Formats: sequence, C-alpha cells, structure tokens
Amino acid sequence: MTLLFARAIFVAFPFFAVSPQESSSPAEPEPEVVAPTSDAAQAEDEESSTKPQALDLPTSTEEALQMRRGLDALLEGHSLEEIEELYAAWIVLVRGQASQLEAALSAPEGSPEHESLNQVRTDLDTLLAGADAIVEAMAEAGGQVEAARDQVEALRPDDRETLEGSTVPPNRQAALDLPVEVLKSQLRPLTQEQVSAQLDQWVDFLQRTCIEVRNVEVSALQTEDSGQVADLNARAVALRGERGSLIKRVNAVINALERKGGDVDAARAYVQSVVAEPPITGWRAAWATARAWLVDKEGGIDVAKRAGKAVAILLAFWFLSKALTKVARRATRSLPRASELLREFITTSVGRLTLLIGVIVALATLGINMTPLVAAIGAAGLVIGLALQGTLSNLASGLMIMIYRPFDIGDAVSVAGVTGKIHGMTLMTTSVKTFDNQAIHIPNNRIWGDVITNITANATRRVDMVFGISYADDVERAKGVLKGILDGHDKVLDDPAPVIRLHELADSSVNLIVRPWTKTADYWDVYWDVTEEVKRTFDREDISIPFPQRDVHLIPVPGAPSTADAPKPAGGELQPTRPRG
Repeated sequence: MTLLFARAIFVAFPFFAVSPQESSSPAEPEPEVVAPTSDAAQAEDEESSTKPQALDLPTSTEEALQMRRGLDALLEGHSLEEIEELYAAWIVLVRGQASQLEAALSAPEGSPEHESLNQVRTDLDTLLAGADAIVEAMAEAGGQVEAARDQVEALRPDDRETLEGSTVPPNRQAALDLPVEVLKSQLRPLTQEQVSAQLDQWVDFLQRTCIEVRNVEVSALQTEDSGQVADLNARAVALRGERGSLIKRVNAVINALERKGGDVDAARAYVQSVVAEPPITGWRAAWATARAWLVDKEGGIDVAKRAGKAVAILLAFWFLSKALTKVARRATRSLPRASELLREFITTSVGRLTLLIGVIVALATLGINMTPLVAAIGAAGLVIGLALQGTLSNLASGLMIMIYRPFDIGDAVSVAGVTGKIHGMTLMTTSVKTFDNQAIHIPNNRIWGDVITNITANATRRVDMVFGISYADDVERAKGVLKGILDGHDKVLDDPAPVIRLHELADSSVNLIVRPWTKTADYWDVYWDVTEEVKRTFDREDISIPFPQRDVHLIPVPGAPSTADAPKPAGGELQPTRPRG
C-alpha cells in the first residue's frame, strides 16, 4: 500500500523527480518541468481508481449472515491478502456458531437452547456456505487453500449425528404434537438405514398406544356398570384418536423408507392389522364415542377445520372467477378482430376454469387424493376420444368458427340449409333463430363442413329486381320511370349508383334489371317499396306489365273438315267437333 501511495504521488507531482545536479545549481533558474506520464503509471492510476473498496470484516454472526447474501459479488477484484483477512474473521464466527450448535444439542428438552436448535443449525449452514465461497475466492486469487478447506470441513457438523435423533420425539405426546409435514421434511435427507431406525421407534410408539387401547376395550367389555362402560368407551375413543394420529406419522415414515428402497411390507402389514374398530353398544357408549370424536383435534375438530377451509376456498374462488370474468371481458373488448362468439367463449371459460381449480383445491383440502382421479382420466383418454369422435369434431369445428369468425351473434346467415339469425353458440352447437321465430340448433361440424353464407357480413347490399314491359312500350321511357322511383326513395344509396339496364328479350316481355344499393338493414324495405311503387307508376303511366302469353297458329290439314263446315250454335260461336271413329 505504501508503494502504491508513493507511485501515486510521483504521478501527481512529477516535479519532485529532478536530478541532483539540476537541483543544486543556483545560478540557473529552475524551470517548471512537467514530466509526461508513462503508460505503466497511467494504467496503474486507472487500476487504483477502479479498485474496489476494502472489505469490511464482520464482527458478529448477524453481520456475517447479512454479508453472505452478496458475498460472491463482494469478493470480486480484491487481493489475496484482503480475502485471507476476511477468511480469518469469518472462521472465528463459524467456530462460535458450531459451539452454539453443540450446546443446543446437549441442552435438555424444552429449554430455550434446545428450542433454537433448528435456527442455530440453519445459521451454521449459511456461515459454512460463505466460508466455502471465501475459500474458492482465495483459490482464484492464487492462494493455497488445502489447509483452509480442511479447516472448514472439520467445523462442518456430522449430518448423521444431528439428524438421527431429530425426527423421533422423546415421548408419545411430543410425537403427537409433531406435524406430519414437518416429519416428512425431517425424513427427506436421511439415508435408508437412518429412516429404518426411525421407523422402529415410531412403530414402538404405535404399539404402546395399541396396547393401551386394548386394555381399555377389554375392561369395557368385562364390566357391567353402564356408567363405567361409557367412561371407558370415551377413553377408548380418545386413545383411538391418538392411535390414528400415530398411524398417519408411521405411514409417513413407511412411505419415506419405501421411496429410499427399504423393505416396508412388515411395517405396513402391522399398521393395517391394528386399525379394526370394535362395535359400540348402548346409546351412552355411542354418545361418548361421538363426543370424544367431536372434541378430538384430529377428529371432529380437524374435519371442521378442513370443511371450513374448503368452504372458504370455494367462496374465494367464486369471487375470483367473477373478477377474472370481468377482466377477461374487458380484455377481449380491446381485441378488434375478435368475434363476439370468441369473446363470450373466453370469458365463460375463464370463469368456469377458475371455479374448477377452486373445486380441486377444496377437495384436496378435505383430504381427498385427486391423483388417482386424474390418472384414471388420463388412462381413459383414448377410450373417451374414440367414444366421443362426433363430440370432439363438434368441439374442433366450434373452435375453428370462433377463431376464423365467418359469422357472429346477430348475423343473418344461411348455413346447413337453414336461414336465420345467429342466436348463440357453444363448443358443440350453434343456435339459429329463423325469421319465423323458430329456434334451430345445428352441430358445429355440419356448419364448418358446409357452405356458409353470411347475409349481413357487409354494411351495404345490392337489391336485384327484374321488371318486364310489353314489346309495344318505350324502353327509354320505362327506364326513366324506374330511375325516378329510385331517386325518390330515401333509403337507396347514391354511391354506388343504381343500375337500370335492358336485360332480356323474353317470350312475352322486355325485361329490365333494376339494381339499387342500400344499407343491409334496409334491404327488404327497399325491395318491397320499389316493387310496389313500380306497379303504381306503370299503371299510372300506361306502361303495361305483360303476363305470359302464347300465339297459336292453326295449319289446315288436307282431308280434315274445315271450321266453316262445323255446326254453329245459336249465338254464332263455334263448337268443337267430335273426333271421328
């Protein structure tokens, strides 16, 4: 550090670096010389400006634990000497924490030192992890770390010694007070041999409890005093509750041993053999049994708690589904190209899916295992798919309709031979209300696999009409009359302009096509109004609308009687002749 400081002074004040001869000459004034900074000095100056600050050495376990969070980044850029100083201070704190762990392990049950065992062990593990990080930083800086690593390993507690007695409480009451989830967490890091040793101790707790249950049950069966029988039955119910609680914990140990490859057949068979319930006779015994079950913390109280949690979860998810449905509806409204069918499907699906998740969570809270049900549904997926081919086809077609939106709710369509307005849609069917107010439900696969005509897809429509006049009428005059009718109708659009053309020279009429444009909603109003006005105007203008007619020419046949020889009636009209023969 002194050398670095001297070099910095040399760089900052270069006029100190003059020769002795120049400084001892009084006759010649000494000019102010600024020596150029060398590249090495400049690089060293930059390094000193970017070098991290000195490491703060922790003086307590709390400071070390707080420093551990960012220790890896804090160690970067420091010299080997600084890291070794930090290691020396850190290892002192590790020794102190290891001493606290030994004191907690040797402290009596229930003492404050023993109650803090888990916290002391956790803090020690954190400090040891920090020591490992410091040692690795020393190795990267080029230091010799073999001795440091051996020192850290010597301070590391033997997990087998600290874990062997941690999962089995000293007595049955402590065993009953140990939560099952805590027991599972304690068993997780143990080896197969360690869990097997734990299982023997837990089975011993269970066997002692079963012996007490047996003694009480035998006494209840042998006594004739009804009051004493009720008391004994109540005691038996309480003991059976404790036995059930112990069975849950023994099963947790058995499952842990089975996952680690141990033999659990004998232990599992023993547990199954001790769960038989003797018959309860007499109303007093029944009431005592029910009362004992109701006040048992793992009986009626546990069921009530689970039921309350399940109800609360259902209510919470119900309110959540309502909120998410509103959010989904607002979100889908911001999608400009999404159809109303897709918006409705998304909002409905969000609400129902949220409720389904709530039901699953509530059932799991009640203790119902949902894994077999999900596995059964997955295994039966192929069979269900084959059995519901038509349903799945409708489902896929419904999704395609919602995505590509050939129509929407309220559109007038012609699909699958049905014409009407779309009233609603599900994943399976589409509801169409015809113009005469009939409700028709069409499978989606028939709609998607057929031609779809959306009548109201566009804002405007062309009205196609044909009017015939006689050959004797003036075509231009008739076209002018038709144009006047269209110009006078307020619902006929000017753009696009109407089309009036001579379309066809038919057998008995000259047909003119009239094609005005109008808004889609005004289609039938224009069609009916124009048709009615054409009839009135043609009649008023003496323009005939001919009906189909045919000219018949009679060609005389040689040898056939002429019409002159035919008998005439008194009125002078010809009568048909009877065929000969």
